[in-house]
Amino acid sequence: MSGMRHQGLKIFVFLVFLAICAPAFADPLPVAYVDLKYQLVRKGLDKNFVNQVFADSRNSFLPDVVRKIAYLRKESKDIYKKFLTPQMVARGRAYMQAHQQELSRAEARFGVAPEVIVGILTVESDLGNATGKYPVFNVFASLAVMDTPEVIREVGLDPALQSRLRKKAAWAKKELLIFLEYCRAKKVDPFFYNGSWAGAMGFCQFLPSSLKSCGVSGKGDGKVDLFTHEDAIASIACYLHQSGFNPGNRASWRRAVYSYNHSEAYVDTVLTLASWY
Repeated sequence: MSGMRHQGLKIFVFLVFLAICAPAFADPLPVAYVDLKYQLVRKGLDKNFVNQVFADSRNSFLPDVVRKIAYLRKESKDIYKKFLTPQMVARGRAYMQAHQQELSRAEARFGVAPEVIVGILTVESDLGNATGKYPVFNVFASLAVMDTPEVIREVGLDPALQSRLRKKAAWAKKELLIFLEYCRAKKVDPFFYNGSWAGAMGFCQFLPSSLKSCGVSGKGDGKVDLFTHEDAIASIACYLHQSGFNPGNRASWRRAVYSYNHSEAYVDTVLTLASWY
């Protein structure tokens, strides 16, 4: 009996050791999502739809994306050098020939120079070859709670960034609401779309708000798929047109492209490519 008690004691000590040393497995979804769901419903989204999306097994919090947005700084001109090469120019020219029909239709409809459209497609998605790997829903849901004390603590963000975090979270909530409204109206699976770490999607890398205001069907059938060249081309043309693009006024080209991406280095690269195409 003494030996059995001794053996039982050893097992007990071992189990206590495991309990102390084993890592704590926290819920991978922030508690802040509870309030986020409430806010989305209060904005008019169907409660059952919201609950269903957030309960989906594909829903995942993205701490790396939160950190990247939280500490994002002004981009360097160096990141655009890779586009200004003879090889990239050759590919752009070949793209213009291959999609001449779609580009001509977009130009006739919106008055936007085809070479500028292709310049944007080159920089945004390598002419449709690099559209991103992050589920768009997960990106915006994660960013929408980045200003909460829980996320700031768990992700290890600097509390001094509170003002920036609050601003970015408000932006993400707006984009998330638009995205979910779009998915529900179009009967599209919210987890179908993958995009960049900033939530931009398709060949043209549109945010949900841009998709809502400038998503255009190249065929004119009302069905918009930004992962097709025809619709991406037409949607970029629409965006630039709404941003004041005037084919006869070169200064308007710069203003319109800057509206697409608020970066002088970006604008310089797109317009340089356009002049070479």
